[in-house]
Amino acid sequence: MLMRRTPLGRGKRLRPVNPNRRRERLAAAFGEQAQRCRESPCLVCSARPSDPHHEPTRACGGLDANTVPLCRTHHDERHRIGRPAFERRHEIDLLAEAERMRAA
Repeated sequence: MLMRRTPLGRGKRLRPVNPNRRRERLAAAFGEQAQRCRESPCLVCSARPSDPHHEPTRACGGLDANTVPLCRTHHDERHRIGRPAFERRHEIDLLAEAERMRAA
């Protein structure tokens, strides 16, 4: 069993992650729009499964309603190179796509 070190040096057992509870917590945190994104194909390559990507990102104040479906590869690429370069490379407007997904 993994032990966590405390300031006094005594170990405290770590609780294992319950996947069902984690799934419920994420569903409550990200809502219906994120679930629709998970079920939709990637906007760039049509691969499944997709990750819900917040546009703008949550760190920059993005809302849960403004998500677009991107596969893991393109999601990582978007965060690595930034929005302007990603949109130029793939000829896509992420904000317009987020608006379209929200309206649907």
